[in-house]
Amino acid sequence: MPEEMTSRLADPAYVRFQYADDQKLRIRIETHERYSENPVPFTQWILERVDARAGQRLLDVGSGPGQYHDRLTGVRVMAVDISAGMLAKVRVPAAQADAQALPVRDRSFDRVMANHVLYHLPDITQGLRELRRVARPGARVVMTTNSRATMRPLFALTDEVAADVGVASYQTVGLRFGLEDLAPVREVFPSARVEIYEDAFRFPSPEPVLAYVASMWIEFAAADKRVEFLRRLEERVHAIIERDGVFRVPKRSGCFVAEV
Repeated sequence: MPEEMTSRLADPAYVRFQYADDQKLRIRIETHERYSENPVPFTQWILERVDARAGQRLLDVGSGPGQYHDRLTGVRVMAVDISAGMLAKVRVPAAQADAQALPVRDRSFDRVMANHVLYHLPDITQGLRELRRVARPGARVVMTTNSRATMRPLFALTDEVAADVGVASYQTVGLRFGLEDLAPVREVFPSARVEIYEDAFRFPSPEPVLAYVASMWIEFAAADKRVEFLRRLEERVHAIIERDGVFRVPKRSGCFVAEV
């Protein structure tokens, strides 16, 4: 895959654009909540694999606004995120820091989770090593990401429209660090295994598709290009819904689970 496509995920300008606050992330979270067909919410599915118990210490690396924390009853949670805007929404002890240099002691947490964050790190292996460093013997580490096969119908459509309009294609999901990357994970966590969460979007109208796509990358394009891109995307999604009754987009995500 082209290096320029994968490197954007770790571009500091892109990370600031995405995560200065939780607005764009919230759009995507709400889209997944409203239009997914799997009856088990992804947050619930992940926390079942984290399996944190009351009294344990859990480190949430790349915590975002803390959307997992309310479900962790009795667990002593600490959040780490590079974005002060994200941490402003967090209601547990928190530190603003880079996931490649976590500001916590060695072997200090019973559970560690890093949800959809490792693909943003310039040095993914260093991020993995930091997760390993802070985990106690007997701890569990859960690292969430996407498959490179996820959302192919949507990305194929946006690729076509981007080519028509003359803007860069920007398929970011899972490209730098996907569920297919078990081998490099096992270099740091030999016990790591992959667990898959199958799901699909079911879009009844174009509007949520446009909001979701716009939250990812299209704002980088010139204003006139953005307008034209979204107009043409709306037309194509509308045609699919007219033909099929719904725009269904299979999603494949999941996590690496490792015992320390």
